[in-house]
Amino acid sequence: CWTAALPSAGAEMSAAVDAQWTPRTPLEALASVCICDEEDEDDYASDAWTAARSTLVAKTAKVQGAERVRVAGDAVVRGGAEIRGDAGPVGIGRYVDVGPRVLVHGGASVGSHALLQADAIIHDATIGVGCVIGKGAVIGSQAVLKDYCVVAAGAVVPDHSVLAPFSIVAGAPCRLLGEVSPAQADERRRVAELGAARRRAAV
Repeated sequence: CWTAALPSAGAEMSAAVDAQWTPRTPLEALASVCICDEEDEDDYASDAWTAARSTLVAKTAKVQGAERVRVAGDAVVRGGAEIRGDAGPVGIGRYVDVGPRVLVHGGASVGSHALLQADAIIHDATIGVGCVIGKGAVIGSQAVLKDYCVVAAGAVVPDHSVLAPFSIVAGAPCRLLGEVSPAQADERRRVAELGAARRRAAV
């Protein structure tokens, strides 16, 4: 977990995040999107999943306008997620994890190793390599998130915003709280690639 070695990243903070509390510090923002190196509980070998080359798509996910959706491979699209290729081309990079009930609008581009957590909404925006979009966060139209940004749970990135690489933001509208460290960026890559390897082994 990104915050495991940091002080104060304990049960009280987790409870606050669950209650839709707005992070006020970089540590709190990272805790709201805590990425732990734990195998998830999905049974990828079950008939709930469809394998498309090296990408797994839950059968409850909706990919509309599939001919306009490009996925680089080793990605996963989880249950209830919706990708709107019918409204414009969508690009999904390698090792991307599209979480449950995430909505990706036409015109969006998501870089490799990115994580879109549950209930996030991505408008026609550009998401850089290794970005983490927290639960319920909203990325506005024409927003640009450079590589390895972290958008805290529930945050709103306004239309036409540009976030510098390694930015940590929270709030609605979002504000800058700090920066992702090189070690944390390396961990994001490692966890994304490990997750893909585990999925391949499970199928």
